[in-house]
Amino acid sequence: MATTKFPIEILTPEKSFYEGEVESLIVETSNGSIGILAGHAPLVIGLTPGVIEMKVNGEKLTAVNGQGFAEVRPEKTVLLCQTMEWPEEVEPNRVARAIEEHERILRQARSATEYKLSKATLARAFARMRVLKK
Repeated sequence: MATTKFPIEILTPEKSFYEGEVESLIVETSNGSIGILAGHAPLVIGLTPGVIEMKVNGEKLTAVNGQGFAEVRPEKTVLLCQTMEWPEEVEPNRVARAIEEHERILRQARSATEYKLSKATLARAFARMRVLKK
């Protein structure tokens, strides 16, 4: 039985992170994870920092993303993310230091903006740690 594939493109401000055909895609949103298969209804949704999973030729690929958006169209699914990394690009010591620093900043936040920025940075750091454990 042939698996139906669909084209995706993942872009960050710095680069084209991935472009190709996948069998499935799972992304994290503020309402939970969403799975996308070929023929999915058109959709635009915000992405939270998290782990994305793609199935390519029967193999599961994972990456960690920063905030962004996904647009599902009949001809292509496009993800626009602030950041995107493969697990081998994540440096565990650097992530651990970022978690410590931003937990401290979060506890001492002097404004709503500072609190929100630290919370977003922490969400991305925790997602980066999760991708290392997969």
